[in-house]
Amino acid sequence: MTLYTHLTELALAQTASPSQAWENAKQTLAERDIGTPISRAKGCPKAAFVGLAKHGFVRGFTASSDKPLRENARHALCAYHLYLADPSLLNRKPIWWQAVAAERGISRKGQNGVLDVMASLIQHDAFLPAAGTASP
Repeated sequence: MTLYTHLTELALAQTASPSQAWENAKQTLAERDIGTPISRAKGCPKAAFVGLAKHGFVRGFTASSDKPLRENARHALCAYHLYLADPSLLNRKPIWWQAVAAERGISRKGQNGVLDVMASLIQHDAFLPAAGTASP
């Protein structure tokens, strides 16, 4: 389990807003001395989780935003669509990220926790693909 799959799992157990759920999960990991302050504060996985949750794509969170999905949430949504086409990508993150990067025209080399969030949502059956009409 990666730090970001762990954060996602803990955030899913929260009843707070998506942002507060992520912050509560970070606090729990800090209290357990898991990860570093810098790694727990990384913005990309938080943006993916919070963005998807605010748009109703995450079980347990009601859609609360009518703004377009932001970049990392769109990357995660793209990753989900690629996963549907090839479920083996779930266990091959470097290849999964290469596919997302090619599809979305991303130049950064690393997935920065975005795929960890999506993998955790998939593994916990917490991703609601029909929640919105947003395209990746």
